Amino acid sequence: MIIISIFGSILTIWQVRQSVEREVNSSFNMALQMMDLGFSHLSRTSMTEYEWLQQVSAIQHTRHLHISILNEAGEEVEWFAAENTDEKFPPDWFVRIVKTTYPSANYDVRLADGRVKQLIVRADPLDEIAETWEESVAYFWSVMTMIGVIFLAINIVFNSMLRTVRSIVVGLRRVESGQYGRKLPPFKISEFDAIATEINRLSDALKVAKDNNQALARHTMQIQESERRNLSRELHDEMGQSLTAVKAMSTAIRQPGANVTKISESITEICNHLAGVVRSMMRTLHPLSLADLGLGATLSDLVSEWRRRHPDLVIKLDYDERLDNVAHELAIHVYRIAQECLTNVVRHANASEVTLVIRQEGEQTSPRVVMRIRDNGQGGESSGHGFGVLAMRERVENMGGRFRFESEAGNGVCVSAWMPIIEKPENE
Repeated sequence: MIIISIFGSILTIWQVRQSVEREVNSSFNMALQMMDLGFSHLSRTSMTEYEWLQQVSAIQHTRHLHISILNEAGEEVEWFAAENTDEKFPPDWFVRIVKTTYPSANYDVRLADGRVKQLIVRADPLDEIAETWEESVAYFWSVMTMIGVIFLAINIVFNSMLRTVRSIVVGLRRVESGQYGRKLPPFKISEFDAIATEINRLSDALKVAKDNNQALARHTMQIQESERRNLSRELHDEMGQSLTAVKAMSTAIRQPGANVTKISESITEICNHLAGVVRSMMRTLHPLSLADLGLGATLSDLVSEWRRRHPDLVIKLDYDERLDNVAHELAIHVYRIAQECLTNVVRHANASEVTLVIRQEGEQTSPRVVMRIRDNGQGGESSGHGFGVLAMRERVENMGGRFRFESEAGNGVCVSAWMPIIEKPENE
């Protein structure tokens, strides 16, 4: 605004200067033409000095003109100067800036008695400068008023916008602190209202994610406690009873007449049973074959175990052997997802066939492991928000992948997931 005001003032002064010069020159040229006509008329008549002065004084009323006459002593006398005490003159600095060099003319007039009078005609821009000064002052204050209105409008608008921005910042800080329930109000400015709407949606999404994480954490702790109870029960029921039986048989074998062969066979059967129980428990806790034999062999062993348990369920495995070189961190996620899917199929799907496709794709651009597990069960009963599905989704997304769960009534369930490939380190 200051730069515009300075530039406008300079431009205004330049225009005033040009306007004053044009107006004064126009008035001066018109006065000269009138004097030329009057003097040509006076030269053909014999008039007294008084009559001549009356004729010339009429020209004095022309604007922007100053006429003086030289007396017999050669002194310049302003006989025709009009006095106007009411006129307001502009400041000297303005006059100096606007005023330039203006024309003047001398006339020698011969009277009837033979005397010669010399007139001096000069352009006088002072009254024109006074008019332009008044116009410039009016223009200046109008511009200042407009600038004041603009500043007031900008202040009101920006204060309103900054209050809105502060409200949005407060809302973001609430989101940062975990207060997802408090929403931002609607705003009059459409852009800010759109931002507030997106922040509210973000709060809702974070609240849902937080609730899911809390529920998943509670479910994980419940699973841990359940696994511990199951482990304790199996140890008590299987290991405890079997060890007690072995101990009793070892005592009985010392008795005279004991059937050593039968007792030893019973001990062998008990030991074989205990070995199977231990292998099953170890497989449940962590598949040791994953580190020793690789992902492919571990998945094949998992499928074989489920086929043994459920001979009526057809399980097909399509595995890409290139995935045997992935890191153990990725392999355990692939194994657990396949294990969870098979568990869900047996428990809920009422299916007769399930297909597991585990392939490697995108070798050149972004190599990733892709899993597609589909069954021909009843489907449609699960929305994908169960703890098992949430746990699989959590595994995939923690690895930077994408997870999709599709369930349609009568068409079974399809679980699709992809995760970026992590190569196995040399020291793994």
